[in-house]
Amino acid sequence: MILMSPSLSIGKSPEERAEFLRKADILEVKTFATSIPEDWTDVEVEEARKFLDEHGMRVGEFSRYYKALGGYNLDEHELALQNYRRQLRHARIIGASCVGFGVLRGRGTPHMWSQETWEYTISVVAELVREAEAAGVDVAAHPHLMSPICSVERYKALLEAVGSPRLKILMDIVNLTEPHMVFRTTELINKIFDELGDAIITLHAKDVMISGGGKIVVHIDEAVPGAGFMDYATILRRLDALAHDVTVYVEHFPYPETVAGQQYIREVAREIGVNLN
Repeated sequence: MILMSPSLSIGKSPEERAEFLRKADILEVKTFATSIPEDWTDVEVEEARKFLDEHGMRVGEFSRYYKALGGYNLDEHELALQNYRRQLRHARIIGASCVGFGVLRGRGTPHMWSQETWEYTISVVAELVREAEAAGVDVAAHPHLMSPICSVERYKALLEAVGSPRLKILMDIVNLTEPHMVFRTTELINKIFDELGDAIITLHAKDVMISGGGKIVVHIDEAVPGAGFMDYATILRRLDALAHDVTVYVEHFPYPETVAGQQYIREVAREIGVNLN
C-alpha cells in the first residue's frame, strides 16, 4: 500500500491541533511525516499518540536529522547518537513506521567517498541499528551523492554488511540522480527497485531539473513533483508492486507547493490505475 505522508506538525495547543487536522483534511491523508521537539517528554508524546489515535491518524517517517552522526568530532557523534536514542523511543511511543538518518562524514571533500570513510560509515550504521533493535523500531538510511551512501551499490553493501531487518531504506531518487541520468529517470528508477525494492520503507517525492550549458556549470536541482523529468508513473507502479507499505513524503517545499506536488502524484496515480492512501 502506498501511503501519502506529507510533513505536518502536531503541536500541543488546541489551535495547533485544529490546524494540523485542517491541513491533513486538505491533503486527504491519514498518514504524515513529522518530528517531535527535543524538549517533549515521553508523557507528552504519549498524549500526542492518543490524540492521533482518536482521529485515525498515524505517523510514517519520523525524522530529525543529526548531521554530527558519524562525524569527525566524537563528542558530537555521541550527542547525535543520544538524540537518536530519544528519537527511537519517541517513535516507538507514537507508532512511527521508521526513523530516518543520514551520514555526512567528509561531505564536500574527497574523503566522503573514500574506502576508509565507507568502512567507518558501516560501523556507525551498525551502532545505530543496535539501538533500533533495542527500541523495536526500524531505521531508514537516506542517500545523497555528496555523502558516503551515494549509490545503489553502496546501499546494497550497507544492507549486507549490517545484516539486520531493522535497517531499511529511505529512498530519495533525486539525491541519486547524476547529470547524465536526468533524462533517463525511468532507467534509474527501475535499477533502484530491481536492486533495493524489498528494503524501501519510505520515499521522498520531488522532481529533478537540470540547468546550465555553454560556459555555465551544469546544475542539478530538485523541483515540485510535476515540474521536472522524474517518471512518476514508473515510481508509482514499482511502489504498488511491493509487498509492504511505503510512505511517500513530498519534501522541502512550502505548504502550497506541497499540496500541488501531492495533487500531481495523485493525478498520475489515477491515470495509471494505482491506489493511493
